[in-house]
Amino acid sequence: MDPEAAAVAIVVLSACAAAITAATPDKRRCRRPSSIVSTFRTTTFEEAMRAPSTTWFHKKLWCDRESFIRMYREVHAAFKRKPAANSKCPLVKRFALTMFYLAQGGAMDSAATVLGISRPRAVVYINECLDVLSTMAATYVVLPNANEVQAVEDGFFVVAGFPGVVGAVDGTTIAIPRPHDFEGWL
Repeated sequence: MDPEAAAVAIVVLSACAAAITAATPDKRRCRRPSSIVSTFRTTTFEEAMRAPSTTWFHKKLWCDRESFIRMYREVHAAFKRKPAANSKCPLVKRFALTMFYLAQGGAMDSAATVLGISRPRAVVYINECLDVLSTMAATYVVLPNANEVQAVEDGFFVVAGFPGVVGAVDGTTIAIPRPHDFEGWL
């Protein structure tokens, strides 16, 4: 072999050896794709928003689509720091996540899984929405004043048939503990 061809062969072999040496201890290029996936892409919510039926909303959020959108508009207006338009999780999906969490009474994990959001991000999104909802509560949750109580009682009697009542909570979504000294039926 002539000296010039030998020099070219040595340079090529040295470059190959350097590449193999650099790749061997790192091993990131040699491994299989990760089989542990903590989130998955889901379009269930997006499909429910486009569907003619509101079954998904009734089952998961306990309201129809129009009510959800009406509530979302109020929450959207109250949000001080809105996510960017190119955000992976838009505000409407964050609000749906919070509504699912509140309606189902489960863990944040289950709500995050249904909407395809990672658990750490779900915690952040739910807490952001809950902060906004708690500030909105002063505006939307008000007791009647003394002049309005009779009108509310009459309206409740017409709807539910119970006299002398101005409101009720059924206890299916909100756990109501029995008073410790209560002797009656519950």
